[in-house]
Amino acid sequence: MSNPPPLPPSTFTDTLASLLRLPDETLAIAYIYLHKHARFHRSSSSPCPLDPYTLSLSTLSLAAKATEAPRPPSAILLPAHRLLHQPGHPPNPAAPPLTTASATYPPLRRTLLASEQHLLRSLAFTLRVPCPLTFLPRYFARALEPRATDPGRDTEHDYARWTREAKDEWGVVELMDTRLGRRVREWGLRACRSEQVVAWWPSRAVAAGCVWVAVREAGFGAEEGDGEEWVERVGGGKVDVGEWREVVGLLERLGR
Repeated sequence: MSNPPPLPPSTFTDTLASLLRLPDETLAIAYIYLHKHARFHRSSSSPCPLDPYTLSLSTLSLAAKATEAPRPPSAILLPAHRLLHQPGHPPNPAAPPLTTASATYPPLRRTLLASEQHLLRSLAFTLRVPCPLTFLPRYFARALEPRATDPGRDTEHDYARWTREAKDEWGVVELMDTRLGRRVREWGLRACRSEQVVAWWPSRAVAAGCVWVAVREAGFGAEEGDGEEWVERVGGGKVDVGEWREVVGLLERLGR
């Protein structure tokens, strides 16, 4: 049996985020940091001293701190080492399990902390960055909300107005926890993985684009025409239509 292919850095980042039980917002911001770091080094005369896996660790660690979901170095390094040193799995050979008592742990911890400092400098020490996932719940709720003029509007089953007790009694989940809500979030993460999307367009336009693509996939919005009125309603007047159209075009190409 041949060895499995090398673990791509993006897969490594996604899998490690799951092992660390990090919120999607943390993973999204880690990718935004990664894109900003790449742009910094493209405009700099000095090459990046970090390998892709160390860079993944540092972006996740800093993003976790920025989103108030911090993880200690040991919580990051131990599962990361396990992922990268599986038997027969490149890029690194199999190795004994890493523990905090291992001789190799202190230098790995120092490397992680040093890489965070390097990443901070490339980010100009700015950890608070706009993130499309921030706007998704609000825009998604507006996208599915019947208009006041809709003759078929069902006020009795407007779940957004139900109390927490009523939702718990009837098993009503939050909108973003529905299958379609998860699909919206998947599009948000896909957008954040793409430097072409998230690094060049405003977060509000990216969020509105993700919601549009997801709800259209699900069969909603066919009556919205070119979407201009939809963007105005869903984005609350804060999303530029031209920017939104550019984002939708990029997302549709990503989905092919």
